[in-house]
Amino acid sequence: MIDEAYRNSFKEVYDILQNTEDELISKIPVKFISFIKDNMNHDYKTNIQTNIDIDKQPLLKETEAVLSLIYRSYWATEEEKQEFAIKDQQEFYEKQKQGKSIEQIFIERKKINNITIDNNLMIVKKESFIKRFFSKVLSIFKK
Repeated sequence: MIDEAYRNSFKEVYDILQNTEDELISKIPVKFISFIKDNMNHDYKTNIQTNIDIDKQPLLKETEAVLSLIYRSYWATEEEKQEFAIKDQQEFYEKQKQGKSIEQIFIERKKINNITIDNNLMIVKKESFIKRFFSKVLSIFKK
C-alpha cells in the first residue's frame, strides 16, 4: 500500500507532466507514467499553476523527490549523471570515514526523509502445471 502523501505527490507530478514538453515526456518510460497515474490520489486537488515557474510553487516534499528522481534518471545529460555519481560516492566515503555502516546510512536517510519501508513480502503460491491441468479438466466435466 502506498502512503497517502505519495499518492498526493503522484497527483502533483502527473499534473506537472501534463504541462511538460512532449520531448521530455517521451524520455520517461510509459510504465513509470502508468505507475504514477494508477497510484495517484484522483480526489486530491493540486495547486499547480501553469503560469508560474515550478521552482516557485509550493510542492509537497514527496513531489520534489519524485521530480528529482525523474530528472536524475531520465532527463539529466550524461555529464550530469556522472556528477551525481561522483557526489554520491563522495557522500558514501565521508559516511564510511565517520565509521558508519551501509545500514546506518540508510537508516539515517529514512529518518531524514521520513520514509517508512514495508519489508514484508507477500507469498504467492503457484499451483503446479499438473494440478492446474486436472482442475481445468474437472471444471469442464462439472459443467
